[in-house]
Amino acid sequence: MGLYYANVHASRQLDRANAPERAQVSSISWTLPMHTNELQMTNADKTRIEWVDVFRFFGIWAIYVGHFGTAAGKAFPFVFTYHVPMFFFAAGFFSSRYSRETPFNFIKKKTLQLMVPYAVFSIIALIVFTIQNNWGVAEARDAAMSFVFGIRNQVLAGSLWFLPCLYLVIIIDYFVLKVFKLPVFSLAVSIGTFIATLTLLPNNPAQDPSWFLNLDSALFYYIYYSLGRIFFPLLHSERTSLKSRLLESPLIVATFAMTAIIYLTGSDWLFHKIVLQFPAIPAFGLPYEVFNVLMALILIYFNVLAAKLFARVLFFGELGRETLAFCGTEDVTKSILTQLLEMLRLKVDLINPFITIAFSLICLVVSKHTLIKFFNTHFPQAVGKLRPADEKTQAAGGQQRQNRTEPAEIN
Repeated sequence: MGLYYANVHASRQLDRANAPERAQVSSISWTLPMHTNELQMTNADKTRIEWVDVFRFFGIWAIYVGHFGTAAGKAFPFVFTYHVPMFFFAAGFFSSRYSRETPFNFIKKKTLQLMVPYAVFSIIALIVFTIQNNWGVAEARDAAMSFVFGIRNQVLAGSLWFLPCLYLVIIIDYFVLKVFKLPVFSLAVSIGTFIATLTLLPNNPAQDPSWFLNLDSALFYYIYYSLGRIFFPLLHSERTSLKSRLLESPLIVATFAMTAIIYLTGSDWLFHKIVLQFPAIPAFGLPYEVFNVLMALILIYFNVLAAKLFARVLFFGELGRETLAFCGTEDVTKSILTQLLEMLRLKVDLINPFITIAFSLICLVVSKHTLIKFFNTHFPQAVGKLRPADEKTQAAGGQQRQNRTEPAEIN
């Protein structure tokens, strides 16, 4: 049990000192029309894009692995290179359609989809850890205040910071699109906010955010959300299917090679090699941040390729549809599961990275079939799954309650 908390602490220290989740300026074509992003269903009973669900599953699995800290071995710094940017990138896939909604309705819907689950998960975590740690009033109050502010590296349940941060990214992007209309302009704004957070703020928002609900982190990660919207039509087109890429482009080979190098040596090693060859490049600051973002995008693309390869694996897709709930229940699930196993005299000993990675998957499966199943069945709104406006049509179809919902950004 002590090992679990020690490794969680180590992973949060990496968030502060070595978090390589960065954002990037990328040169791509701007000829994509805005309407090409309209590929996502609005209701869960419509056909889902299989590889996107698997892509999200790989992302949440990486989150769970990374939060076990050094017990994950090389996978620990490896997943920290890309897992947070990957979720902002995925959240941007279907974002263009939101500009059509009125401000009041949009903010109301996003509040129900993201901030209500944040509040629910925060209350659950507060209750569980207050009982588990035998806290008094002072400790419980301090923990509650950490949830109120929601600041990364300070909030009690580490993964929960992402929900208010994503909420702010989505709200910011909505008004940017309202003003500038085209995604290319929102990308330009996001590039500006990315550079501004790194050059004007006293703290690095990816390592040590300090603003309410992670607004500084939202301004930093906004660029990934914009890039996800821009790149999604390219990634989803038939021309980018795994088979055609293997036959037509060396990009996949290079991506797999770079992924292996990053895993085995770490991205910092590569950057230091570049600096040695080109001494004019500063060893820190904006060039370092841009380099880390390039590494993150390479690994994100690797996950896209892997998701397409395993798109028909229903098990992965089912888990990928619950990423918001997985994010909200991570700390509680890991804590309760390890304690229940120890109560049964089954010690959780993460003796090597393979066992850690496997146990992370077990945590996801257990959460899916216990806490998340309970909420999906009885309180779907508590995990961000809203009933669609056309409730009568859905009811006439005889759909089950958990299928009459509209998925949130990371579901």
